Amino acid sequence: MILAAGLGTRLRPLTYVRPKALVPVSGTTVLRFWFEQLQAMSFGGVVVNAFHYPNQILAEIDRWRANIPLEVRVEEELLGTGGGIRNMLDFCNGEPFVVVNGDIVCDAPLQKLAQRFLRLGEDLVLLLHDCPAFNNVAVDAGGQILGFGEEALSLARDRTDIRLQAFTGIHFIKPRVIQHLSVGRPHDIVAVYRQRIAEGRPPRALWSPGLFWREMGSIEAYWALHREFSSLPTGFLIPFQTGQPLWRDPTAVVSSDADLAGVVMVGAQSRVMDGCRLEDVVLWDDVMVEPGTVLRNCVVADGVICSGYHEGQILVEETS
Repeated sequence: MILAAGLGTRLRPLTYVRPKALVPVSGTTVLRFWFEQLQAMSFGGVVVNAFHYPNQILAEIDRWRANIPLEVRVEEELLGTGGGIRNMLDFCNGEPFVVVNGDIVCDAPLQKLAQRFLRLGEDLVLLLHDCPAFNNVAVDAGGQILGFGEEALSLARDRTDIRLQAFTGIHFIKPRVIQHLSVGRPHDIVAVYRQRIAEGRPPRALWSPGLFWREMGSIEAYWALHREFSSLPTGFLIPFQTGQPLWRDPTAVVSSDADLAGVVMVGAQSRVMDGCRLEDVVLWDDVMVEPGTVLRNCVVADGVICSGYHEGQILVEETS
């Protein structure tokens, strides 16, 4: 399951235009990346939950070539992480499943990790890693997860056998973990995990050595991802366009008189006219950059017509 229903508040104003999982990143989207990864790893099917601009997700998925079952569950009200997962339980036919947050990118070998999960015989396993900026999960020496957030920090202060790790946003779950939740009602999956800890049935931690992991939950992280992807080896994380500081969609038009510098991405059907200068700029789809425009450190969302000088701005279409 790919969690894609959230409002993406930290990515506003970009998420006033698209749901977070469909925000363009280096020639593709996080949603497309995860679907292609899961399909290539021969998972039995993929379900995506949607709430914020669900029609965009439905339309995007209709364009894909799916060789495995693929379904979108549109939520009439935002069900939260736990409610969204509970809402798709019938899709799994009683089988264990993997959940991936729709705002993270990593190279985790999910099929191999799923096999390790099954061999462990646990009901619930979370993939962790060491990322100091996000280390707020308490793990004991036996690999049991004993707390999240503030309680994790408190445990780490009080107990020498506790270390802090970061949650990757990848869950391995057996259906009975969430079977008791009411269908169609909002639930927080971390609250479910905390309850299991309180009952003496804590989640188990799993690691993947050398993991590449990045999150895309904020404007700063969004920009950092583009910069990093431009310097990574070509083909590092297909279908992201890595190793290319300058990239344009085949349907885009860029004048030979335009000056592009730094990291520049030009989306589908976008046009960059004569005399423009773009430096560290991401253009989404159907953008018109009029002659002589200068853009520096900008993100320009779908359908915007821009002219003049802009620096350090997020440009979105004005709505009435």
